[in-house]
Amino acid sequence: MSTISYKSFNTDDLKLSTPVDSIKYPNTTKYQLMSWPRYAKDDKEFSPQIQGPWMTLDHYGLPPKTDKTGKPIVGQSGQPLTDRERGKLRIPFNVNDVEQKKFYDLIKKIDKKCETERELIFGDKKKANVYKYTPLVRVPPENPDAEEDAPVKPDYFSVKIDFEYETGVIKTKVYQNIDGDRKEVETLSIDDVKKYVSYKCELRPVFALSKLYASKAADTDGKRKYGLTLTLKHIEVKPSQYSQEEVHDGGFINDDDDEGERRTLTKEVAKPVADEDDEESEEEAPKVTAKPAKKEETKKSKKEPEPEPEEEEEEEEEEKPAPPPKARRSRGGKAGLST
Repeated sequence: MSTISYKSFNTDDLKLSTPVDSIKYPNTTKYQLMSWPRYAKDDKEFSPQIQGPWMTLDHYGLPPKTDKTGKPIVGQSGQPLTDRERGKLRIPFNVNDVEQKKFYDLIKKIDKKCETERELIFGDKKKANVYKYTPLVRVPPENPDAEEDAPVKPDYFSVKIDFEYETGVIKTKVYQNIDGDRKEVETLSIDDVKKYVSYKCELRPVFALSKLYASKAADTDGKRKYGLTLTLKHIEVKPSQYSQEEVHDGGFINDDDDEGERRTLTKEVAKPVADEDDEESEEEAPKVTAKPAKKEETKKSKKEPEPEPEEEEEEEEEEKPAPPPKARRSRGGKAGLST
């Protein structure tokens, strides 16, 4: 993969292909079709990674393990949420910041491209009309009980923490930046990640456009969902001035209708909470436990071999679109990040 700055990423060079079944890894496409976005530059095609600007995590963040009363939040199995279930970072946009506005506009352009090229992606108008697009730029749900002068939560985007397929080891690299000195830190769990990616911290993400998915099953409105999945590869963080004791997970919203991802996140904790962002969990699919087949080297013109899939590839749940305008050792490094 190659990292491209949000300042120079050209959506015209982003190539989207028709999602298909995986022959090598059929479990990953049991409930959704997939394809892998490509980026064309200097007569070459590669899997793109985008480096965003410096942003402040003053809303959202990583999901907590407990609700506001201190009770564990449970998953579909009735057990406390696993790191994989918690491995989704929501990052707010501050459109009043010049650089973040550029980044916001880029993500909106990617959304527009995915929508306008729907017929090209699916081959013809008839097939395309079956699908509806799930945007990357999302808006928080309205709170009918909020005060009239209550501050409005900002639009945001969501990136998945990267996990090793077989072992579950976190692959996302976290770097701490103190006075310009960047050093990789050890993160063995989501709790470790939260020590650094915490409320009010400044962060700079590098994420991959890891797949274009298309659901095999229709939603309640008769449409099938399709969209892009973003995977966090690297993140650079400047320490927050707030302690975890002060914020009590205040950086993460736990609304009852928070985009349909975990609608009962803090309610009725005795009942299992399905992660509706995961199409496989909705249909009670078993977890992938078998070791994936070894990849065979094949010759493909301008294409990389099909990536080894993540365990339980997830489909993005539809969210309200934004309105039009193993263990790693600690070490210093700059892989995937630019200054």
